[in-house]
Amino acid sequence: MNKSIGITCLFLLLLARGMAQQPDTFPSIDAKDLPGAVFDKPKVYTGASLFGYMNGGAELYREYGCAGAWISELEYMGSDFKIEVFKMKGAEEAFGIYSLSRFQCSSEPPLSVFTCQTPYQLQICLGPYYINIINSTGSANDSLAALKIGAAVANKIRELPADMTQYLPGIPSETINGKAILVKGELGIMNGAPDLSAYFAGAKGFCAVILKTESESLLSVRFTTENETNDFIQLHKSDDMAKPSEEKISRIAANHLLITFSN
Repeated sequence: MNKSIGITCLFLLLLARGMAQQPDTFPSIDAKDLPGAVFDKPKVYTGASLFGYMNGGAELYREYGCAGAWISELEYMGSDFKIEVFKMKGAEEAFGIYSLSRFQCSSEPPLSVFTCQTPYQLQICLGPYYINIINSTGSANDSLAALKIGAAVANKIRELPADMTQYLPGIPSETINGKAILVKGELGIMNGAPDLSAYFAGAKGFCAVILKTESESLLSVRFTTENETNDFIQLHKSDDMAKPSEEKISRIAANHLLITFSN
C-alpha cells in the first residue's frame, strides 16, 4: 500500500473512532438564549478528557454511564457562573447522579420534576441530563440569575424526566425528589447509602431506589435477569446474613422486588 494512502486511512479510522465516542448534541446555550450574558468558550469533555475533568468523581459517574459533559463559564447579572451539563446513559441514570449530588435543598424550582436549589447551587435533572449551575456569592440576585440560566438550558431539552414512581408506587414525586436515591452498583451504595453496603454485598445487575423515612426504609430493587433476582432472594433467605428487623420482600414485577424494613 502507498505510504500516504496508508496514513490517510489511519487518520480517517481514528477520526471515525473519535466521532463515534462523541455524545449527541448537548442542550448548550449562548448569548442568544440568555440576552445580556457574556460566555467564555465552552468545553466538551468525552472519553479520557471527561474523566480527567472529573478527577476523583470519575468512577462514580462511569458507574452511571456518563457519556460526556458540556462546561461553560459566563458572566450574567453582575456575577460569574459555571454551568455543567452531564449526559448520562438514560433518564434513570441522570436521576441517580442527581440524587447522590443534591444536599439540603432550600427550594425545588419548577424547572423539572427533579430540582434542588441552594444559595450557591442549582441542580436540575431532566431527560438524560444532570445540570449543575454554580455561583460564588450565594446572594439572592445570584439565585435568581441561576434560575434564568437553568430555564434556558431546560428549554433546550425535549426528553422527559424519569418516571421514578414506577419504583415506589403510591409515593408522591415530591417525596422522591427530596429524599429518594438511585444506586446502580457498589460506588453508588457507598456514596448514597453506606449503611446498606452489607445488605447488597454479592448482588449483581441491580438498580435500586432507596427511600428512608423516620420509621422505615423502602428498597425498590430491579434486576437485569431472573437468575440475578433469584440469587438475591436466596442470599437473603440465608441464616448467615444479618438482616434488618421485620424485613418484608414482595414482587412488583418478574425481576423487580420491593423490600421494606423498620429503621
